[in-house]
Amino acid sequence: MKKNRQGNKGSISLFFKGTLFAMYPLSDEYNLDYYYDTGEDIIRKSKDMGYNIKQQLIVYYGFLNKIERRKREKLPIYASDLDKATHALFALLRLRLIKNDDLNGYLIMPKRKKKKRKVNQASKIHLCQL
Repeated sequence: MKKNRQGNKGSISLFFKGTLFAMYPLSDEYNLDYYYDTGEDIIRKSKDMGYNIKQQLIVYYGFLNKIERRKREKLPIYASDLDKATHALFALLRLRLIKNDDLNGYLIMPKRKKKKRKVNQASKIHLCQL
């Protein structure tokens, strides 16, 4: 079963070290602010659990490196791991430790517009009319 990766606002592709590791649909509910809020939420929850920022950074970078290595070596990646990697990436973006550039970060692709199909006038004529 193929997942729908195209929302009504387009899609977002996530990269780490130049490797595409996830694509998610963008919609009114799941927009860019939603993803940044998930990154901020994981920082806050980890802090409440007693982890300082240095410990959090070790986990975030370690997890993203693990996902990037598994993707590069064509090993399976579970959906729950992709969600955690997404949270880790946006936590690092929120902390401004990585920049959204061509190697790390995200790429937003707007929704594709379907081309209008041109109807040939000759095909409109029914065979009985000839």
